[in-house]
Amino acid sequence: MAIIKYQLDTGRIPSYITDGGYFPVGNDLVGIGSGGGTELSKSELLSYVMADHNSSPYQKVIEGEPVVAANMTDSEVTTMVNTWCTSKGIS
Repeated sequence: MAIIKYQLDTGRIPSYITDGGYFPVGNDLVGIGSGGGTELSKSELLSYVMADHNSSPYQKVIEGEPVVAANMTDSEVTTMVNTWCTSKGIS
């Protein structure tokens, strides 16, 4: 299985995606699958996510605070992507 950037097909996840709906940017989504869409390496996924983060910073909730969101740091976004890849078996 590979990291795939794809778009919904008539409002549905395409058949070549087995686990999708991650890292939405515009009409593009990221998932795990094979045989369609645009295959991304782990470093390409990180570049894709960081470009989105740089244009519209990802948010985090600060624990212990009354529902306050703050911008994630580049390091936190990198860790988030690496953790996602590890959880999906991508090295």
